Amino acid sequence: MCGICFICGYSSSPQELEQLVEVDWDLLRQRGPDAGRKEYISLNDEVCGVGVGCVLWLQGAVPQHQPLVDNHGNFLLWNGDILSGYQIPDGMSDTKYISSQLADMSEEEEMMSFLSGIRGPWSFIYFRQDIKRLYFGRDVFGRHSLLWQFPSESQPLFMLSSVCHQKSGISEIPAYGIYYVDFSVTNLITGFVIHLIAWSTVRNDSLISLPTCVKLECRKLESCIRTPLNMSLPLESDIEHLKSLPSSLENSNLESLYQTMKNDVNKVMEVLQTSIQRRVDKCPLKCRDCTESEKDCCHSRIAVLFSGGLDSAMIALLLDSCLPENESIDLLNVAFAQRTPQTTKVKKKHKMKEAQDDSSVTAVSFEVPDRISGRQCWQELLALKPSRRWNFVEINVSHEEVYEARVSTVKHLVHPLASVLDDSIGCALWFASRGHGKTLGVPYISPARVVLCGVGADEQLGGYSRHRGRFQAGGWPALLQEMQAEMARIHTRNLGRDNRILAHHGRAPRLPYLDEDVVSMLNQIPVWVKANLYLGRGVGEKLVLRLAAAHLGLLSAALLPKRAIQFGSRIAKMENHKEKGNDECTRLVQSDALNIT
Repeated sequence: MCGICFICGYSSSPQELEQLVEVDWDLLRQRGPDAGRKEYISLNDEVCGVGVGCVLWLQGAVPQHQPLVDNHGNFLLWNGDILSGYQIPDGMSDTKYISSQLADMSEEEEMMSFLSGIRGPWSFIYFRQDIKRLYFGRDVFGRHSLLWQFPSESQPLFMLSSVCHQKSGISEIPAYGIYYVDFSVTNLITGFVIHLIAWSTVRNDSLISLPTCVKLECRKLESCIRTPLNMSLPLESDIEHLKSLPSSLENSNLESLYQTMKNDVNKVMEVLQTSIQRRVDKCPLKCRDCTESEKDCCHSRIAVLFSGGLDSAMIALLLDSCLPENESIDLLNVAFAQRTPQTTKVKKKHKMKEAQDDSSVTAVSFEVPDRISGRQCWQELLALKPSRRWNFVEINVSHEEVYEARVSTVKHLVHPLASVLDDSIGCALWFASRGHGKTLGVPYISPARVVLCGVGADEQLGGYSRHRGRFQAGGWPALLQEMQAEMARIHTRNLGRDNRILAHHGRAPRLPYLDEDVVSMLNQIPVWVKANLYLGRGVGEKLVLRLAAAHLGLLSAALLPKRAIQFGSRIAKMENHKEKGNDECTRLVQSDALNIT
């Protein structure tokens, strides 16, 4: 994980560009605390640029400083993880590997083929000196953030960055493919065009929203997603059977349902296990606190964002078999303060007599739904895997802490998004991934380098309430259309924002459900196996994953209905209850002027 930034300007001096970079240096450095530097480069006779790379060390024998400039003057900023697809030599960082591979490729088509073959989350910026082209983009899902700001007549500057402070003119780069600017024909004032080589999986209707300066090329990039979404519908003869399946996963019903869907359930468990193992293997063998120590480390290198719900429970249990037995695992569970009126009896003396009067006081509680379900699932994990040290980290957040974090940091990380939903989720994820809490009542700060998140399960397995609404309105075809749309827009709705938030604490967020092989396998499964919405809430949605969890012994999580983090953590209860999720959040725009009462 890295913070990368590149700014170039017409007739700009290195000093002017450095001042612009300094504005966002603190945010970039938070993402990559292990190494950081700046490099200047001339793109043509009139345009010069500066690149900044702040590195979180995850691969290679030592941290690889960025930007990496090779012997040909090519310039690479890489924020990503090669988890599969290519075999990196032992001890070499993926940044060094990519730079050396690209330097040996004389044809652009070869470069594009190589980049599209990388499996894992990434965003990158690469300047090819011989042809004066600046390439950049995000992976096919957009798992890592990358923002852009276009040049104008009054400000002939072009910026690309993982994150930046809240300001106008910033937008997220759509994860539609690989972009490039040809600086042999532009000076940022005349002829500024961004070319797009789109993924073969991108739908044409998505491309309509591109900015006018972006020109789509005819050629396509092959995606790592081998299998398109299975759009088949159940036959009439199958529908009665689907309606007649047991309506719960308890007792004998579990075995009956498992046997019916055994092959698909086992495939899901196998491919998800492999996905988690990949994300563990690409992590140094020491936690953040033991980086400089010569002793072996048995602390938590890996943490899980943990609500006790289905998605995070499955990740936690499967993670157990991916790690040495002596390592602990941190389960990060966040709860926001809930103020409730409480009546007490207060004794008062009046004219030498004692009388009892009622007096209302406010009690603060952190017993929110995610805390209750998290604790229950933690107890199941202790029983299932007693030799593992499971650190259930209770992260309790007050109203005052939310306000302060939003004003100082969260509003910048959420930007350019600005809805009520973005605010709630952004604050919840920020505090959860910070990892400051208590374990068994003792203060604790997680030393994990990597945090695993359950993002992507709901989109692929029909887990949202809107999936059930679409199904009730239009049947199986409508459900399939909604699931297809969910994955097509996940980069704009979720992933860029979540990456900026989660990476701010110098941890790498990794998303096992969005592994290319997991997505390809889930795409193969018929929709009625993934979500049988004839069955009730808490059973029918994400059915194949529920059966996997129940079969492995995670009964509490298997039976728990979907609960979004903003409701499960109760941060949504802190604010104006009349707000809707899609409303613009004035707290993000004007948080300096607001109070918290």
